[in-house]
Amino acid sequence: MPSRMTDTRPAKLEDAASIATLSTQLGYPSTTEQAGSRLNDLLANPDHFVVVAVVDGQVSGWAHVERRINLETVERAELMGLVVDAQARRAGIGRALVETAERWAAARHLGVMTVRSNVVRDGSHAFYRQLGYKAVKTQHVYQKDLRDAAHRA
Repeated sequence: MPSRMTDTRPAKLEDAASIATLSTQLGYPSTTEQAGSRLNDLLANPDHFVVVAVVDGQVSGWAHVERRINLETVERAELMGLVVDAQARRAGIGRALVETAERWAAARHLGVMTVRSNVVRDGSHAFYRQLGYKAVKTQHVYQKDLRDAAHRA
């Protein structure tokens, strides 16, 4: 793929449709309205940063990073999501997004960045290793739907 100029910038509400399309490509179906509502909440929270990559005037990827605080570990940044358009992959867009997220974290004196990647996403594992990330934990993720009738009281 020919090298194209990739610019990154903070996301805007006007990016909701592109973010929804990219999220759906990643396997998390989303409407423009859903993405817009979530993005609105994140943009209002200084502990979150959403960045988009723009190539040839089109949003071609996004990343979401969050400042994480918990009792058992040091304050850190966590890359909550990263997606690059399927037609634009392997052109440095993902790297540009991660580097922008890392700069955001470093500016907040967050010395560690973590990312979780589904075990089936072999391509992303190689990508993160290439960027200097190391696998430090394997875990199970449990989820419980609290919307069922037993939990509404």
